[in-house]
Amino acid sequence: MHKKRLAMGMCLLTVTAVSLLASGCSSEGAGSSGGKPRNPAVSRDRAVPLDFSRLKQAMPDLQSMPTGWKAGATRLQGRDTPRDAPCRRPKGGCQGKRSNAAVQYDNAESTGNVYIEASAFDDSGTARSGFEQRRASFAGPKDREVSMPKVGDESIARTGFHKYSGQPLVSMVMRVDTVVVAMVYTQEATASPETLLSLARMQAKRLQQAQRGEIPTADAR
Repeated sequence: MHKKRLAMGMCLLTVTAVSLLASGCSSEGAGSSGGKPRNPAVSRDRAVPLDFSRLKQAMPDLQSMPTGWKAGATRLQGRDTPRDAPCRRPKGGCQGKRSNAAVQYDNAESTGNVYIEASAFDDSGTARSGFEQRRASFAGPKDREVSMPKVGDESIARTGFHKYSGQPLVSMVMRVDTVVVAMVYTQEATASPETLLSLARMQAKRLQQAQRGEIPTADAR
């Protein structure tokens, strides 16, 4: 009888141990993995995809621009890319593109303006391809690459002259996780790289805030 009870007790201990392992319990505490606590923060690979309504919020409004700047010729516009758009198919011209937006603002002296366009993609992989395409297509034949601090995950800056007005310009194409931005600052006499850099950093911060699911508040004032 004693041996029978001992055998039953060992069976119960074995079943209990298996149940604990199956439920993920261990001496490291519930929910642990490899001795390391789970990080509740959302990783960069899980950035909130931006449809047009969210991308629109991430684009700079007049209140986020430097003091004295005014609405330009291109008011905030854009749209969602239809899911069944032919260009979204593999090897299409807009593969993975979820939405796009564009806006233009004039500087306080009315001697220059900045044009900003953004394309939001489904994931960072398709955004990388979108960046490579835009960095090539956004360059003028006589534009020259210049050194400028990196903005976002990757960026390239150039100087040149506007093909219509002939005015000096400085441009940048950058990728902020799942969004590709192309922007150009054109100004009479000379285009300030510092002005473009400040605006680009502001735009990148607003996109990062939107990708975290926050209301964008970054400004260039």
